[in-house]
This record gives sequence, structure tokens and C-alpha cells, in this order.
Amino acid sequence: MQKRTRITATCAALLCFIFALGSVAGPGGYSPDADLDGINDNDDNCLGVVNSSQRDDDEDGYGNLCDADHDQNCVVGGSDVSLTFAALGTGAPWAPKNSGAFDVDENGTVGGSDVSSTFGDLGGAPGPSARACADCTAAPGSGVCP
Repeated sequence: MQKRTRITATCAALLCFIFALGSVAGPGGYSPDADLDGINDNDDNCLGVVNSSQRDDDEDGYGNLCDADHDQNCVVGGSDVSLTFAALGTGAPWAPKNSGAFDVDENGTVGGSDVSSTFGDLGGAPGPSARACADCTAAPGSGVCP
């Protein structure tokens, strides 16, 4: 009899937990945040990377932290490394748009770690992003994916 009571209590507790999750999620239902950056996965511009600022200086829908494609050709290549290297030592302002895009690590300045990150992403594509407007060919400042 004790085993049956424990099983019943465990099931009841589990159901309470499930209903509690549903009530916290609100009317839209549960929306996961796999990278725990406070942005739900349906809106995150850099899935799998903690980027609560959602900073996207070139407005292509991919957050700076996962977008080393600075020439907007949808692949990180030698020209992207060269562009980042040329921006070494510059600040990383939000405006004008694309000025901060070379600051891949978002530490406020374009440095060796940004060149290294860009070099490490060679051959890859920007993202992934959950933003429906994400377009790796969007011209910086075009407003395609603000």
C-alpha cells in the first residue's frame, strides 16, 4: 500500500509541476530559451549563444556574436578576416550601422579576439537565427531586419 501512495503522490506532484509551467508561459504557451539569454528561441537572432543584447549592427537578422560575415555574401571567408583586421583598434559604436559589426565579441573595440573569431568561422555561415527577416545578403543599414 505504501508503494501505491508514493506513486500517486509523485504523479500528483508531476501534474502540478506541468500545470504550473503552463500557467507561467502565458497565453502564447511555453517558449523555450535554450541558451538562457532571456530571449525566447522564436525571436533570438543568435540561437545557441548567450546574447541578451541582441546586438545586430549590420541589421541582417544575425546577432554580432554569431555573424562574422561582414561582406554579406553568406559565408565567412578571407575578405571577412581582412575587413576585421583592417578595423583593428577601432571602437564599436552602434551607429552608424555596421561600424560595430566587426566587434564580434562585443567587448567595445575591434581587437585580436575578433580577428581570431572571424578566422575561426572560416567557411561557415552566419547564425543560426530564428528571426524570420534574417537575410545574410542584406545591405548594412537597409532596414531589412532592424
